[in-house]
Amino acid sequence: MAVASGVLLTGGAVAVAPGASAASHPSCDTDFRDQTAKISGSNVRLRAKPNTNSTVYRLLQKGATVTVYCQKNAGEANWWYYVKHNASGVKGWVWWAYV
Repeated sequence: MAVASGVLLTGGAVAVAPGASAASHPSCDTDFRDQTAKISGSNVRLRAKPNTNSTVYRLLQKGATVTVYCQKNAGEANWWYYVKHNASGVKGWVWWAYV
């Protein structure tokens, strides 16, 4: 599953509703209305900020379920998702390619 350019792909496109979900982050560009997704990589870093230099809150394992709140576009093909790790409740940023 991947979210890119404002569309969540789950075998078909899901329209993105305007407005902000209850848990959107103020620096997000696109709201995903709390879509559920799974982590596709191993030891994926859940970070404090949408960049690779920020603090790592926890490592997420392949298959972990997350709630995707919104997307931050940090440049060409540089998308970050603000998510909640459903098992722990910890919120943070994950690189888009691992969701």
